[in-house]
Amino acid sequence: MNCRMTNAPCGYLTVTSQGLIKDVNQTLLTMLGYEQDDLLHQHMESLLTSASKMVFHSLFFLQLQLKGQIEEIYVTLKGKNREEIPVLMLGNKVTDDTDAMIDCMVVKMAKRNEYEKELRQVKKELERAYKKENELRSLFETTLFSINEGIIVTDKEGKITLMNRMAEIFTGWPQASVIGQAFADIFLTYHRQTREKKPVIIDDMVCVGCQGSIDDVILVSRDGTERFIMGTVANMVAKDGGITGVVISFRDITKEYLQAKEIDGFLNVNLDMLCVTDLAANFHKVNKKFEEILGYKTEELVGESYLSFIHEEDIPGTLDAMKALTNQNALSGFTNRYRCKDGSYKYIEWHSQPGVGGFIYSSARDVTEKKQKEEQLLKIAVRDQLTGLYNRHYFNMILGEEMEKADRYQQPLTLAILDLDHFKYVNDTWGHPIGDELLKLTAATAKKQLRGADLLIRFGGEEFVVLMPQTSTQGAIKALEKIRLAIENTDHPVTGKRTVSIGVAERATTEAFRDWYQRADEALYRAKQKGRNRVVAYELGKSK
Repeated sequence: MNCRMTNAPCGYLTVTSQGLIKDVNQTLLTMLGYEQDDLLHQHMESLLTSASKMVFHSLFFLQLQLKGQIEEIYVTLKGKNREEIPVLMLGNKVTDDTDAMIDCMVVKMAKRNEYEKELRQVKKELERAYKKENELRSLFETTLFSINEGIIVTDKEGKITLMNRMAEIFTGWPQASVIGQAFADIFLTYHRQTREKKPVIIDDMVCVGCQGSIDDVILVSRDGTERFIMGTVANMVAKDGGITGVVISFRDITKEYLQAKEIDGFLNVNLDMLCVTDLAANFHKVNKKFEEILGYKTEELVGESYLSFIHEEDIPGTLDAMKALTNQNALSGFTNRYRCKDGSYKYIEWHSQPGVGGFIYSSARDVTEKKQKEEQLLKIAVRDQLTGLYNRHYFNMILGEEMEKADRYQQPLTLAILDLDHFKYVNDTWGHPIGDELLKLTAATAKKQLRGADLLIRFGGEEFVVLMPQTSTQGAIKALEKIRLAIENTDHPVTGKRTVSIGVAERATTEAFRDWYQRADEALYRAKQKGRNRVVAYELGKSK
């Protein structure tokens, strides 16, 4: 940093895209009471109050990501002695050869808390010594005319007795012309959403201990200028306990309100679901698209853990995705199922980017229809249309994984080939439609006898294959006998009872499928030779 920037009349610091302070000038160090070594490589959050952290992430950082710069935003910094210092911050995003940086300019503002403290002190003095009213009034007016808020004082009848310079600017009325006028005639306010008149009522303040707030209102000045304002209303109590009047304090929050509205507008016109979350899986901000897709109101989501909405089967994968984001890795194309308000689930595809301060910025889309079409196409691709069983294509898809798993864990893997006996006779005698009915009946009968891990495949024609993981030859023969007997005892209304021949082979370690299948097929051939309707196993070196 050059010498002129080091001692510039305003604070200056450079922050990395991860929020770490890379450089800071002497002006800012002096303002906050730190040494340079205290701040370098520290996170920007260490300088922010709790309220300012959310403003920094949801307004300052998000605006930088969208526009590359932000002209001004109000935040509060913490000095080394824990003093809170209101500042105006400006930012510009720049990119060098290695990383994106954020240059920030910091200008110290008048301290609101000091103004309020002075105002309270003045009120106490007024209440404490009514006899010194003229002297205290001078002190009161001096303070009110220096504070950066609008102040209006009325008597207990609601007639204006004092108005400071900021109140004159905000209302458009000079003090001289409103003294003695009713407060309600000068202070015209409307509800900022409904645009209906919403007068600030001060009559109710004429009681000991009463105070109120001004919020959700627009103040319309004498020339028609509108300002979004917020403030407080409190009474003044004399030493004898009597009410002497009411103090109305208010400030212009138009810039802050429009900043927030601009961000909300961007979020809500976007066609994607947009949200800000933290690494603890809590929603901090969501747009209206969430309401449209999932059916929840915004307030039903903000503050809630998004894990509570995810299908239980998708939680492990979601936790893995969160781990990647914790490690500052972007996430793209991750899909999980979200529970809607009506209890149904939708597939949501996520694209997420880690931000500073532990916040995650995400966009998402409802891909339920796309997912359902993919599943339907996959089902068509891997299912036999006649029997509903998996087909040979699916068998080829999973075979390599099953063989590799068996070799890795040294587990048995057995293959069985089932072939309907005299099936050609059925087709020749009763026709192919009856043959198709018999195939469907055989598939359903065999499927009922299978164990959970077994996989029944229609391999082609009257031939079926059973893949039996973690099953030896002896275990397979026992299970296949149940299938054979079930088929033998099942009576078709046209063909009567039919039988099936079964050939079995347990795979040798690292044995190629071609050799393994050939052994099972040879065992099937021997079953046919021995009279059909039986299970024959082939082992290396011998057959049963």
